[in-house]
Amino acid sequence: MKQTVCIKQNILIILLLLIMVYPAGAQMELTLQQSVEIALRNNPDIRVAKMDIQKSLHGKTRARSELLPTVSAIGNYDRSWELPEFVLSLPPGFPGANGEMRARMGVEHTILSGLTLEQPIYTGGALSASTRMASRGVEASEYNYSSVEQQTIADVYDAFYGTLLADELITVAEQSLKSAEENLRQVERLYEEGATSRFELLRAHVQVGTLRPNVTEARHNYEFAIENLINLLGIDIEQQPGIKTNGSFTKRTYTLLEEDIDYLIDQAYQQRPEYQMLHTQERINREGIRIARSNFLPRVFFSSSMNWQALRDDISDLSGDDFTRFSSSQLVVQIPIFNGFGNTARYQEARVELEQTQIRRDNARKLIATEIRSFHKKLQQAAEILESQEQVMEQAEEGLRLANLLYEEGAATLLEVIDAQLAYSQASTSFYQAIYNFNTTSVQLERAVGILAFENI
Repeated sequence: MKQTVCIKQNILIILLLLIMVYPAGAQMELTLQQSVEIALRNNPDIRVAKMDIQKSLHGKTRARSELLPTVSAIGNYDRSWELPEFVLSLPPGFPGANGEMRARMGVEHTILSGLTLEQPIYTGGALSASTRMASRGVEASEYNYSSVEQQTIADVYDAFYGTLLADELITVAEQSLKSAEENLRQVERLYEEGATSRFELLRAHVQVGTLRPNVTEARHNYEFAIENLINLLGIDIEQQPGIKTNGSFTKRTYTLLEEDIDYLIDQAYQQRPEYQMLHTQERINREGIRIARSNFLPRVFFSSSMNWQALRDDISDLSGDDFTRFSSSQLVVQIPIFNGFGNTARYQEARVELEQTQIRRDNARKLIATEIRSFHKKLQQAAEILESQEQVMEQAEEGLRLANLLYEEGAATLLEVIDAQLAYSQASTSFYQAIYNFNTTSVQLERAVGILAFENI
């Protein structure tokens, strides 16, 4: 309950700050770090994972309570409408009705109150195993939270850089359109001077008309990227102010590119929360086997009670003197003999669950190694592509400059200028896409190793 209240208070504080700092219609600029911080507070998956930790802590408390004595108060009122009678046959000559004597059993009103204490003494190890299982459950929920946290960081990073990429592609599209429009104005001037053909003029018009939809599409892609980021941050799209991302779209400096692949795999076996969670689940399953095994063993309980009872045919003048106190204690031993093979089935179920977890753990070990090798290889390829695309873009930029210069001097055709513009646009798009791929692949590799942290993004 306290956790829920705190979450609501944090969200309210954030919204109030946003309203104070960003008036209606204003855009809110978010850095990558701010985006991650907001997501780690508001993202639904994060909030659910935090609640799982709280739930497992309550489960741990509940399991420990089974080891402690239970004290309960009882109260009972019984009203007998018809009391049973017993009949005695009288010897011949003994005065009585029809040679019988009738006597009523019990009273019409019975009032009982009392206290009962129960304490388990020996349960075949079931209660201690349940306590250890609950403690392992807390560990599992914490590993799950760490997994969700790292995945959230990776998703926000991907979405944030997706907005930066979309913004850069808007610039590329707008520059291409601007360059085509400048070419069109130049061709129109040359056409009016009779220095170029109508075919060249039509080609320039077609180029402008072809590039204009690309700008619209790039702007729509940016809007979709912003909406995706907003959803990850857990912000209501209807109520949030305009959002704009503020970041440098450059190559990420911190990477695992130079790390040894075998070292990264060993790190993953120690750090990856999903893998550690499977180890914890294996321990939970072993405790489950101990609990199932305890069903074959005797159980010993101690109980003691103190009661006060009043027996009256008329309770109109009931008083404390009518109650009689009595107490008792018991030591109960339960020895299982036969329950339709239910205990055996539960024990076999627990063993199968352990084997399933072991299979999943061994398979996860293989998948983690494969995943890290794959991401490491992708990161190497992304680095090589980024380096080559940077050179290509520089060459395409120089080619476009020369094509424009030669066309002004009449030494190049409009088709050559258009080809140079297209080459530069494609090279720019590929270069920015290469930066995005390198950065996001780098983050994915850290996520695969299990070391992705807020400080390293």
